[in-house]
Amino acid sequence: MSLPPFTWLGPTRVVFGAGVLERLSAVVEEVASARAPIFLVTGRKSLEASGVLARVLDALGPRRVSRFADVPPLPSPGVAEDARAACRAAGAGVVVAIGGGSVLDVAKCAAVLAVHDGPLRDFAERRREVERPGLPLVAVPTTSGSSSEVTPFAALWDMTARRSLHLAHPRLFRAVALVDPVLTLGMPRHLAAATGADAFTSAFESYWSREASPLTDTLDLEVIRQFASHLERSCADADPTARAACALAATMSGLAYSNSRPNVCHAVSSPLTLFWGVAHGQAVAVTLPAFLRWNAPAIAEKLPALWWALGVDGLDGAAARLTALLAGCGLETRLGGLGVQAGDVETLVEHMRWDRTTVLPRPLGRDDARAIFRELL
Repeated sequence: MSLPPFTWLGPTRVVFGAGVLERLSAVVEEVASARAPIFLVTGRKSLEASGVLARVLDALGPRRVSRFADVPPLPSPGVAEDARAACRAAGAGVVVAIGGGSVLDVAKCAAVLAVHDGPLRDFAERRREVERPGLPLVAVPTTSGSSSEVTPFAALWDMTARRSLHLAHPRLFRAVALVDPVLTLGMPRHLAAATGADAFTSAFESYWSREASPLTDTLDLEVIRQFASHLERSCADADPTARAACALAATMSGLAYSNSRPNVCHAVSSPLTLFWGVAHGQAVAVTLPAFLRWNAPAIAEKLPALWWALGVDGLDGAAARLTALLAGCGLETRLGGLGVQAGDVETLVEHMRWDRTTVLPRPLGRDDARAIFRELL
């Protein structure tokens, strides 16, 4: 078999390991001047409650730091605009983000748009281009699933208009990702499950995509193997070994899907979140077994390696394994369990992100989607 041509992009330096948070100050000094004001983006409460915030401020020097902590789950474009304004007002020379995917995404917007004029929506909708490098950004994830620390994407949510916006540009890659699995030990079970399922699903989407390459395939298979081996234990008792494996797998997933993008499961997740308020990881994972069944016939030559990574013998075993794994983590495996009823199928079909399905190896039509959704009720 001849190797396909491909392009690989992954400029973020990754520093991984238990305790690497202690290197934060040194890393900041490497990417910015020693006296550069620091714009710190965090969530609202968890860093303070865990004591991590006090350690970070002590290490960075509190007089250098301006903190932006008003980042909710599913941040709106307005939150990102507020962060940009605060970043500019602080005269920041470097951005540090510590938190889950929402925190990292808002920080990316602030770092890049602080040096650009014009509304954020213009950049998300490509009416304006990202023309200059943003402020250097050091990303420190505290969950194991968004993979935002190594991707060039940022997701924002307009829940009033029921629209998601996505900023995507290579300049959104971070300078450094500090991945310390110790920071994930405080995740409650539901968060470990949802975030892990997000990265796990992204690896399947990346693997079956027509954008896939030998590099993304290698990463995706290891991501799938690691999550299949460790995600349930990570959710069950926050086992440190399992949490570390999931933290590494999530970062690897982002490296892969930066080059072979998430597609159909994420396409369906958008209306599930916007209309039913379903958490993102749950929303992407609920259709994973069904879309594996849909795409498998078109990637027959890649299936033996996938079955090995999952520890199964074939498609039926894979679908059953995925369903059992997700249920074992406390996630719903049926659309009906998320509140979707028969009369809602058209809403899913109408509002799913069809633009994300063009990379599928097997074309998906609206009638195909309807049938899959009805089977999942």
